[in-house]
Amino acid sequence: MDHDDPIRSRLLTETYSGFAPLAARLSALDARLVEFSASGNGAIAAKAKQLLRKIRDFEPTVTIIGQVKAGKTTLINAMTGWQGLLPADVNPWTSVVTGLHLQPGPERQTANATFTFFGEEEWTRLVRQGGRLGELAGRAGAEDEVAKVRAQMEKMRAKSRERLGRRFEMLLGQSHDYDRFDAALVERYVCMGDDFWEEAGGDREKGRFADITRTADLWLKQPGLPLPLCLRDTPGVNDTFMIREQITISSLRGSRLCVMVLAATQALTTVDLALIRMIANLRARDVVIFVNRIDELDDPASDIPKIRDSILDTLRKHQGPENAEIIFGSGAWAAEAMAGQVEALPEDSVDAMVRWAEAGVGEEHAFGSLEDMAWTLSGVPALGRIIAARIESGAGAQLLREIEVEIGNLDRSVLTADAVAAARRGAGSVCRIPPEALEEAISEIEERARRRFADGLGPLHAALEERVDGARQVFVRRALVALVSHLELHGEMAVWRYDSCGLRALLRSAFQRYVRAVGRHGTDGMAAVSAEFNALYREAFDLRDAPPMLEAPPLPAPDAPVVLGQTIALDLRGTWWTRFWRRRKGYQACADDFERLIHEETQPILQTLLSDNAKGYEASLRAALGDFLDANRRVLLDLARAGASNASENLAQTMEIAS
Repeated sequence: MDHDDPIRSRLLTETYSGFAPLAARLSALDARLVEFSASGNGAIAAKAKQLLRKIRDFEPTVTIIGQVKAGKTTLINAMTGWQGLLPADVNPWTSVVTGLHLQPGPERQTANATFTFFGEEEWTRLVRQGGRLGELAGRAGAEDEVAKVRAQMEKMRAKSRERLGRRFEMLLGQSHDYDRFDAALVERYVCMGDDFWEEAGGDREKGRFADITRTADLWLKQPGLPLPLCLRDTPGVNDTFMIREQITISSLRGSRLCVMVLAATQALTTVDLALIRMIANLRARDVVIFVNRIDELDDPASDIPKIRDSILDTLRKHQGPENAEIIFGSGAWAAEAMAGQVEALPEDSVDAMVRWAEAGVGEEHAFGSLEDMAWTLSGVPALGRIIAARIESGAGAQLLREIEVEIGNLDRSVLTADAVAAARRGAGSVCRIPPEALEEAISEIEERARRRFADGLGPLHAALEERVDGARQVFVRRALVALVSHLELHGEMAVWRYDSCGLRALLRSAFQRYVRAVGRHGTDGMAAVSAEFNALYREAFDLRDAPPMLEAPPLPAPDAPVVLGQTIALDLRGTWWTRFWRRRKGYQACADDFERLIHEETQPILQTLLSDNAKGYEASLRAALGDFLDANRRVLLDLARAGASNASENLAQTMEIAS
């Protein structure tokens, strides 16, 4: 692909330099763990290697969502430094989530690529039900709309069969893996091209697999990058079948940071409420708004404050995140700066850049070149700094805290191992508890911990179920009152609309209350386990005057309940929704059908909230508890059996040999 050059390397290094402090701290912890991994105590070495894998597998993810035609792909290409890597003219039918895995490396190059296809079950659901929109229309009784959507899906499937032949069914649920890739290969999977619906013409390889590709993962080596970073490019949220909305929601679920890209010429309107519904379920610190294409503004200095006010006003009206960080920039400026071709920018774009610079945006910078000026004013360096700061204080801080606590535990384990070895040399008592009794005592601690955890979770989960169902009932009651009032004032033929923000706010509040309660329960449970293990250490090794052996590590954070942003019938303004109301005769029929519709519409959301989010959070806490119990069982039993070796001496000898 495109070669490396000094301009590109320097711009990218400066953009991601904010990751350097976090990378340095992780590197120092990595070095400590390498020492522990050479310990003669097998359990200590195994735990150190497990923690090393956590550090080396750490790849913070930034999920990028945005308006259609907001220039999101151009911006992402600039952020990676690979101009033209992702096709910017992707057909609106595409639903591919592309993960760009940036990794430190000695030289700039592409590495592996994996393209994963939709499964047979997903395709069958799309064709039979017409995707999410088909489900909505079907529940509303708009059978003609369902038939129309199904016909479109059948046409799409027929075109796929024509392209792929007998391989079509065989490919579903499979993946293609490569050890190198280029832009042409990427286009085969993520870009359908403008000739997708044409019978002939165009490059037949371009977009060959795009209509069945679900995800693409591309690995890129970049010198000067302090640590790995994944930029996840998502499809828009306004496709015909709402497939892309579902995929974007899934992408956001596992991400700790979201960048929403808007177009300065479009700003944020009611058309993009689906985006607001998604980010409303994230913490404000986990959302960054990048307003792109300021190069298309006549006067950025005067237009940008108005656009900012408009965005903030829309977020307030629709319960979006308060005080979200907003950056203004231009992916086009960044792309040309990266390519060293700022002179090739259109005259209007250059004029906008100069006016933006004259407004004082770059006063703190002494631009050494046109590339520096365009890159700085593009907003990409500011975006890089904010991403680094948010990751350092978020996912990075979580990992640092966990590793530091566990290293402290390993330190104390080594000291105990030394004491055990010293006691053996002095013919002193090593372990005062027989091996069988010690194993039984540990098993009792584990059994109590798991029972205590499960017993506490049951009522908390039941309370969540009760609250979310109560929230739905409260919302329906309020909506029915408003509906009856509407019918009395306007009659049955006037279309009634009702804002769904209230329902989402109630559900979000219920989930946040549950998360706080479960977090307290998990923290208390881990503290109790630590106390019991510490007591057992003191009893087993006669450490009555020693400080506590163990500190409980921090608990994992829950995924954001982004499913609450899923579109429901109340959010739509389609013709079938109008017909839904005009088809009902009588107030009671309208009220009954509305209540049924809301129940059916929200049931999948509630089920996802309870199963994927709540149960998923519980499972992550249960896994953390299990890891803590298992690691300390092995360390304690190894110390009890370690009579023949001094852990710290073995460690020193091993390190001396290695050096």
